[in-house]
Amino acid sequence: MSKQTAVLFCPGRGSYGKPELGFVQRTLQPGPVTDALDASDAWRKEQGRPTIREIDGAPQFRPGLHLDGENAAELIYFSTMAHVERLRARYRIVAVAGNSLGWYTALPASGAIDPTSGWRLVATMAALQKQVEGGQILMTAVGDDWLRDAALVNAINVAMDAVNARGPEHFVARSIRLGGHEVIAGTEQGVQVLLAQLPKVKIGEREFPFRLAGHGPFHTSLCAATSQRATALLADIPAQMPQCHLIDGFGNVHSPWSADPRDLLDYTTKAQVLEPFDFTASVRTALREFNPDVLLCAGPGASLRAPVGHVVLREGWRGLRSKDALFASGVIATD
Repeated sequence: MSKQTAVLFCPGRGSYGKPELGFVQRTLQPGPVTDALDASDAWRKEQGRPTIREIDGAPQFRPGLHLDGENAAELIYFSTMAHVERLRARYRIVAVAGNSLGWYTALPASGAIDPTSGWRLVATMAALQKQVEGGQILMTAVGDDWLRDAALVNAINVAMDAVNARGPEHFVARSIRLGGHEVIAGTEQGVQVLLAQLPKVKIGEREFPFRLAGHGPFHTSLCAATSQRATALLADIPAQMPQCHLIDGFGNVHSPWSADPRDLLDYTTKAQVLEPFDFTASVRTALREFNPDVLLCAGPGASLRAPVGHVVLREGWRGLRSKDALFASGVIATD
């Protein structure tokens, strides 16, 4: 029996929470990902820091430990990479994409870099981003039906314009287009004022807007110094053509026959850091260009399930135009 085809989506920050405690060690299998984790843990011991195995295996979830930017980035990276190895046994992965931090994971998941280089990329970017002041807000522009609400979109635009009109110290900008959600980043002053000005919305049990803990102003011009440092520090990463298609944060496809490894690294440390990450465009490209059997949202957690679903409904992919029909279809999988 042939495997189902899948486009794989790798999650970003915020996907490793209390329910995911122990995910790395439950999922990990011997191989290159384990070798990368060994390298990370050895480096962390040298630095006098807790290892990823120790953090993942902690008896309880501690926000100060598990949501710390550098710890969270590696926890998510190794969780996703371990999960990907298991998913390969069940699916034929034809393309890989990622949300924000998930782009760094998508690179080794597609074979464009090796898992140990992927760890180095994630750890370096997390350390550099931690030095940038500012934050991120998660807001929604969809209703309970997961369909786009034009009034909410307009309210978000009006609130952002009002905050930016206060001057550069109140800078805010779209950071991630996340299906029907919007991630907005900015200076500390801008984020605080915007939180107060955005309309309050409740979708299911979740209330919007809210500030994302431990997140900096990623994918904005505020990260210019990060981009410059990353370009210098990561210039020697051994990149190669991916082994499957790779979809970036503009929705562009890098194929295993024509991708330029230098372009991938250049995008990773420059445009990907400084410009909005359009995960919505990544999903739209996956639907239109690859039409897979399954849209596969890798762990940890299932944070990408809703954003991917928003795009499916907006596109009317395979005639799916309601949340109930989408759930019944089984086209979004998490395992």
